[in-house]
Amino acid sequence: MTTGESSGLEVRVLGPLEAVVHGRPVDLGGPQPQGVLAELAAVPGRTVSVGALVDELWGPLPPRDAHRTVRTYVSRLRAALRHVTGGDAATVLVTRPPGYELRVDPGFVDAWRFQRLVTSGQQALGAQPRLAFERLTAALGLWRGDAFAEFGHLPGIAAKSEQLERLRLSATEARIESALALGLDAQAAAELEVLVRAHPTRELLWGQLMIALYRLGRQADALGVFRVARALLREEHGVEPSPALSAVHSRILRHDPSLSGAGRSSLQGTAVIGSTAVVGSTVLQ
Repeated sequence: MTTGESSGLEVRVLGPLEAVVHGRPVDLGGPQPQGVLAELAAVPGRTVSVGALVDELWGPLPPRDAHRTVRTYVSRLRAALRHVTGGDAATVLVTRPPGYELRVDPGFVDAWRFQRLVTSGQQALGAQPRLAFERLTAALGLWRGDAFAEFGHLPGIAAKSEQLERLRLSATEARIESALALGLDAQAAAELEVLVRAHPTRELLWGQLMIALYRLGRQADALGVFRVARALLREEHGVEPSPALSAVHSRILRHDPSLSGAGRSSLQGTAVIGSTAVVGSTVLQ
């Protein structure tokens, strides 16, 4: 049995920070102690030095007693955990020179569970679209808001949040592909019409929307989507649609039979998946 299992502690960072023990919330105190826990939860099972915590919490001008203050925050967090668990919280928030470690199985931190589910779902995508859809749906269901929502002012945490948000979008694209492979075209189209407005530089989303509409018998709308995407890319980014997106357009024009059947990768036969077309800072992949 791991420490996470024995303590019952689960840390949730895919939204506002939460710590729960067997479903009971832990009062984590103010923003600074919460920041310490967030830093440790970002790398469960690894030691974060007191110096690194000081740098993250206060930047280049920490107070003179910053190291002692960090130790006080850890003591408060342990007390809060002890109040809920009744056990020895020092076995979860462990002192390991030169700092501290959150000693839980990564599976008890939602961000790590999310990443495992995404990896598993993406691996299943080609041969097992139903399994991919289920795992990617489960992964995305862990989100309750922005990752590490209240810690955007902490540079290290903000970088981790950006990584998770990028993976969230990639997981969304993969889940939509699995939905199209399962013939869930109407569901995918409804979701994609929102997503292309939120992420207009993600050409894969535009391509998926075009295919979903075409498979719903809406060829004119699918071609209209391409015109909208092309105009946006030209006017706002000064680039033409990638060869991958243009290939989807061409396949729709010639009524390519491979676009129609469920039970296969929705973009099979094009270069959309795995291409390296770049729009601004976005890689189509």
